[in-house]
Amino acid sequence: MSSHPTSKETLLAEANNLYTQAVHEVPPNRTTLDNLVNYLRRNPSLYYSSLFTTAYDAAQTILGILQDNDDGHVDDSLQILTPPAVWGWAVMEDSVCYRPPVHLRQSEYPQLVDKFINMAMLTLNNIDITPGQVVRRAVQALTRFWPILVDVVIAESPDNVVWKRHFENMLTLAKRIVALSRHSDDPSMQVHLTKFLEVEAIIFSPLLRPGLDSRGIVDLSKIPESHPYINKTELGRRGESARVELVHLLPNSDNLHLCNISFITGIVSSIIYLMNMRPQFCAQLLEKLTEWYAIINSSGQTLTHSQLVIIGKTLRIMLLHLYTRKHMSGYAEELESTLDRIGGPDWAAWQERQAREKERRERQRIKDRENLARQQQQQQQQQQQQQQGNRQGRWPAGKEAGHGPGGQRSMPTTGSGARQHKRISRFAEDEDEEYQSRMLEENAKRVKLDKAEDGALVTAFPPAAGANALSLRQTANTTSVAVNENDKEMEAEVRKAINTGPFELQLTQQLSAEERQLLIVDAMKRIIASSKAIEKFIASNRVHSQGGASAGLARNPDPLKPRALETTELGAQPSLSNGLSTNAGVLEDSILLLVRMISNCYMMSFNPASQVSSTEDAGPSSRWAEMHACIDSVLEEIKLSIRSSYGLAILLLYEIWLAVAGTDPHLEHIKSETANKYSIHALYSRWCGQIFDAVIQCSIEAMQAHSQAQVVPDMASGTAAAVPPVPSAPVIDRLALDFILDVPYLSDAHFQKLEHCLKSPATAALGFWTIEKAMDMRPPLFKAGINSLLAFSVSYDRTTRIGCIRAAKKYFTTSSDSGLIEKFAQTSFKHGVQNAEATTVKTKEAITKIRSLEPAVGPEAVAQREADLAKLKLKGDTDIDMELATHGEILLALCTRKMDLLSVVFDAYVSSSVPVRLGFVRLIGPLVKSVSGTPTRILPVLAKFPAGAETLAIKVIKVLAVESAAVPSKDLVQGILQIQAERNLDPRFVVAISIGLKKAEALEWIGKVTGLLDGQEQPKAIVRDFFLQLTTSFPGRPSVLSPTELLVALHNNLGTDATDSQAIEAISIYESMVKENGTRLFSSEVFNAALNQLVSQENIPPLMLRTAEIQYKKRNGSVGPIISLLIKLKEKEFWKLGEPMVREVAHTLLEFQPGTLSLVKSLPKLTLKKIVAFEPDLSQIIYKYVIKMSHKDQDHFRWLIKAVEKGA
Repeated sequence: MSSHPTSKETLLAEANNLYTQAVHEVPPNRTTLDNLVNYLRRNPSLYYSSLFTTAYDAAQTILGILQDNDDGHVDDSLQILTPPAVWGWAVMEDSVCYRPPVHLRQSEYPQLVDKFINMAMLTLNNIDITPGQVVRRAVQALTRFWPILVDVVIAESPDNVVWKRHFENMLTLAKRIVALSRHSDDPSMQVHLTKFLEVEAIIFSPLLRPGLDSRGIVDLSKIPESHPYINKTELGRRGESARVELVHLLPNSDNLHLCNISFITGIVSSIIYLMNMRPQFCAQLLEKLTEWYAIINSSGQTLTHSQLVIIGKTLRIMLLHLYTRKHMSGYAEELESTLDRIGGPDWAAWQERQAREKERRERQRIKDRENLARQQQQQQQQQQQQQQGNRQGRWPAGKEAGHGPGGQRSMPTTGSGARQHKRISRFAEDEDEEYQSRMLEENAKRVKLDKAEDGALVTAFPPAAGANALSLRQTANTTSVAVNENDKEMEAEVRKAINTGPFELQLTQQLSAEERQLLIVDAMKRIIASSKAIEKFIASNRVHSQGGASAGLARNPDPLKPRALETTELGAQPSLSNGLSTNAGVLEDSILLLVRMISNCYMMSFNPASQVSSTEDAGPSSRWAEMHACIDSVLEEIKLSIRSSYGLAILLLYEIWLAVAGTDPHLEHIKSETANKYSIHALYSRWCGQIFDAVIQCSIEAMQAHSQAQVVPDMASGTAAAVPPVPSAPVIDRLALDFILDVPYLSDAHFQKLEHCLKSPATAALGFWTIEKAMDMRPPLFKAGINSLLAFSVSYDRTTRIGCIRAAKKYFTTSSDSGLIEKFAQTSFKHGVQNAEATTVKTKEAITKIRSLEPAVGPEAVAQREADLAKLKLKGDTDIDMELATHGEILLALCTRKMDLLSVVFDAYVSSSVPVRLGFVRLIGPLVKSVSGTPTRILPVLAKFPAGAETLAIKVIKVLAVESAAVPSKDLVQGILQIQAERNLDPRFVVAISIGLKKAEALEWIGKVTGLLDGQEQPKAIVRDFFLQLTTSFPGRPSVLSPTELLVALHNNLGTDATDSQAIEAISIYESMVKENGTRLFSSEVFNAALNQLVSQENIPPLMLRTAEIQYKKRNGSVGPIISLLIKLKEKEFWKLGEPMVREVAHTLLEFQPGTLSLVKSLPKLTLKKIVAFEPDLSQIIYKYVIKMSHKDQDHFRWLIKAVEKGA
C-alpha cells in the first residue's frame, strides 16, 4: 500500500506539510489552514490519524497558555495561537460529524467523540479567558454534533456505558450553552447561540407529518419511550424551552440597540426555519413574530429607516417562501393574514401574478369548453345530415366519408375534441394578454351567432339540384324552428317561476295620513302573521333536529372556522332578482324577508316633511310593541347558532340600520337614552347588543374548548390519559373582532361588553386583544376602549393587568388621550400607596395586639408566637407588594416612554413609611430592567432625586449596572460618577456601578469604600459586593481587577481614607468570600502571589504581615510562607522601613513562635531591642531559646540574658 501514489501515508504527509507551512508563518496563514480543512473533507479517512491529535493539541494549547497567565488578561501570543485553535475545532467537528466506516464505529470513533466533548467542556469552563473566536467555533461544532449524537445514541445498544457517558456530558454542555444565550451581549456569539437553540427546538419536537422532509435530522418521535437513560419528557421540555427562548431573543423596543441587524435577521431566519421543519408551531410563532414586527415599527427612534427596510424585506421574503411550500398548505390562512399585515411589494406582486394566472387559466378553460361544445355541435349536425342523407337514399354531391362541407378534409369524429382541446391549451400558454382579449371577444361573438347557425345549416351544404336539395332544406328549417320554439317556452316558464319581482316601497309622500296609517297597520299584520309562521317553522325544526341534523340554521361543527358561503364554479353566488340567495335556505330567506318588511314599515311611518315618526307615541299595548315581541324567537334562533349564522346576523343588522338611517338621517337620536323603546333605534340597539353578547359567549367557549386538556393514548397501558396541553400563547377567536368591524354601528355601551372577558383570567387575552385591535381599526371606539383598558389595568389578576397595561401603553405619547392615560396612572399610583400605608397600619396593629398578650411560657409557646409574628409580617409585606404592583405597574410602564414620571415614584418614596419603602425597592426592579438597553434615559431623573431616596436610587443604579446581566455602558458609569461628584453622595453609589469602572477609577475608590466599615453587617455587605463586582469578568471582557490586584490594592491604595483597623476588616472580608457552592472565592495561591508581589516592591506596607496572619489562621495554613516573608524582609533590612514595620515584625515573631525564633540570630542588636520593646513577652521566649545556645553564640544576646535574669 505504501507504494501506491494515493495511499493514506501519502495523503497524511501532504496534510502535515500543509499544516507545517501554515503555522510556521507569523501570524499563521489562515488561507492555508482553510485549504487543509477542505483537503481533509475530500479525504475523510485522515480523520482517523494523527491529524486529529494535532487538531486537539492546537485547541488545547491556547487554553493552557491562558490558564498559566496569572493576571487573566489577553496575552500577545494569542494572535499566533488563535488561528490554529480555530482550525483544530473545524477538524474535530468534521471528524465527529462524519459517519465512520463500520469497522471504526465501535473502536476509534467513540474515542474521537470522547476527546471532542472533553475539549468542549474545557473551553466552556474557561469561557471568560478564551478568545471569542474560539468559543464561537466550539459552539458551532456542538450545534452540528448534537443531533448526530442523539441519532447515534438511539441506534446504539441501551447498555453501552460509553455512549451513555457521552450523552450525559453533551446534555450538560447543552444546558450551559442555553444559559449562555440568556446573558451574552456579543452579537457574533448570539448568532451561534441562536442556531443552537434552533437545533434543539427542531430535534426535540415531534415530526407530526411522516411525509415531511426531515433532511436527515432526528426528531423526538424517534426516541423510544422506555430508553434507560434518555428522558424523552425532559427532552420535550427542552424543545419547548428552546422555542420560547428563540421568541424571547427577539429584541423589543427598548433594547434593540444591543443587537445588530445581522443578529435580528438571524433570529427571524431561525424562527421561520423552525416553522418550516415543524409546521405544528406555525400559528404560535407567527403570532409572536407579527406582534414583534409591529413593536419595532412603532419604535422608529431606535432603528434607522434602512434597518427597518432590511428587516421587513427579510421577513416578507422568508414568509413568502414558506407560504409557497406544499406542506404548509394547512397554515395558508395564517400566513396570508401575516403577509397582509406586513404588506410590501413582494407579497402584492405575488398576489397580482397569481390573480393574473388564475384569470388566464379561467379564460382558457372557458375558451376550451366553448371550442369543445362547438365541435360537439358540429359533430351532431354532421350526424343529422348523414341521417337525412340516408333517408333520402344518397349522400350530397361532393360529400364523401371523412370529408366535410366543400369537399375539405375534416377531423375524425372519434377523439377529435380531446386532441383539439389539448392543442388549444398548449397554444394558449404562449398567448399574450392582448391576443387573449381579442380571442375572448371573438368567442363572445360566436356565442351570439350560435342560434343563427341553427337556421342556416343548409348553407353549409354545396348546391344540390332537384327535389332532394329542396327536401333537405325544408327538413332542416322545420327542425330548427321546432327547437327554437321549445327553448323559448322553457325559458319563459323558468323566468316566470323564479322572478318574484323586486321589493318596492309605495310613494308614501303622496298618501294622506289616514292612508299611510292603514298601510302601516296592514304591514304590521302581515309581519306578525309571518313571524308566527316562522316561529312554528323553527319549533318544527327543533323537534326534527333531536333525531338528526337540523333543517334550520346550520350549526358549525368547527367553532374556530366560520362556515364558508357556497359559491358556483366561477366564484359568483347565484341570486334571485329580489336579492335573496338561492342557496341560503328557506328559513334564512324567510327571516331576511321578515326583517326587510319591518324596516319598510318603520320607513313608511316616517314623515319626511315633519321629520316625525308615528312610533314616538307607541306604548306597551301598541302593535309596535307586539311586533317587537313577536320577532324575539327569530333573534333567539340566531343567537343559538351565532357562528354559523354570523353572515345572516350582520345582514339583518344592516337591514335594520337602513331604517335607522332613513328615519334619522343625522343620527340625532341614536345615542339618546330617552328614545322610545319601541322605536327602530331601540330595536337596532337591542338586536345589536344581544347578538354581540352571543358572539362574545361563543368566542369565550371556543377559547375554553381549546385550552382544555387533550386526551392522548397511553402507550404503556393502551388506555387514554388526560395530559395538560403544551404551554403556548392563547388562541384568540376573531369572531368578536369581526363583529365589531362588520356591524354598521356599535355604541360605547355595547363595546364595553368586552369587559366581561377581562373579568376572568382565562378569557382576559381575548378581551384586551380584541379591544386593542378594535381601537386601531375602528377609531370611533377608541375612547371607550382606552377607558376599558385603563379600568382593568389595575386588576388584581396579573395576566389581565399586564395585558391591559401593554395595550394602553401603546397609545401613550402617540395619541391625543395621552394626558388621560397619564392622569389615570398617577391617580392609580397614589391610590396604591394609600392602600399600602393602610396595610402597614393594619399589620402593625395586629403585631402589637399579639405582643400585648401575656408572655408566652415555655420554648414551644415562645417559638409559636415568634412564628405567628413572622407570618403576620410576611403577609403584610406581600399585601404591600400586591397593592403597589396592582396600582403602580401602569405608571412604571409609562415611565419607559416618559422617564420624567419616575420622579413621582421618588417623591412618594420619601413620604412613605419604611415597610412601604421596602416595597418600592422590590417593585422598581422590573421597570429598570426594561430600560436597561437605554440607561442614559434615567440619568436626568437620578440627577435630581429628592433627599431621603438614596436607597431607591442606589437600587435603580444597581439594577442597571449589575442585575441586567450585562456590562454597564460607559455613559451610565460616567453619568453616575458625575452625579456623585456634583451632589457629594456617599460611596455606595460608586459601588453600584463598580463593575463598569476603569482600573484607575477602581483603585481611586478602594480607600473610600473601605472607609465605610464600622464593624456592622450592612457596611460589610457593601464592601463584599464591591469586591465581587471588581473581580467579575464577562465573555470578551476581563474583570476590572484580578483577585491578586485587588488584594495588593488593599495594601497600597487606601491612603488616608481608611484606618489600619478598617483595612484589616476589609482583608478579612476578602478572605471569607465564598462561591455559591461554598468553596473559597479567592484561593490561597492568590494570597501567596499578592504577598510575594508586596514584599518585592520598594515600599513594603506593614499591613502585609497581618494579611499573612489572617490567611494562616482562617485557612489552617503552614508557617513556612510567613517565615519566607520574614526572611525576605530581613534581606531588605526592614528596620530601615520605619517603626510600623518593626512593630508588625515583632507581632508576627510573637504570634508564630517558636518557628520564627531562628530569625532572631541574624537581627541587629538595636533592632532586636526595638522588637522586644514593642512585644515585651518576646524577652522570656527569646531567653529560653538563647539559653540553649553555645556560650559563643550567646554573646550576641548577652544584654537580653542579663535583663531577664535581673528581672527575675
